[in-house]
Amino acid sequence: MKTEIENIIYNYTDEIPHILIRVINAITLSDNKEELRTAINKIAEETELDKFFAYGYGAHHFWLKHRRLSNGEPKEYRLLKVEF
Repeated sequence: MKTEIENIIYNYTDEIPHILIRVINAITLSDNKEELRTAINKIAEETELDKFFAYGYGAHHFWLKHRRLSNGEPKEYRLLKVEF
């Protein structure tokens, strides 16, 4: 899998770096889309991933965006993309 960081990391709170490191580790340790999806679901259960980040899956990629703290809406640009 190929990972590209496409934008800057906003460090609004102390939780963001810890969550992002878990996501990057999950990407690194996953061999395929299913393993990554399982790891991301576990991170979402154990952290506030959904509060600080929006994410999703395309046919051949995973994407992650920061959320605006003011209203929870995803920022316009992706933070990172992982191609399967």
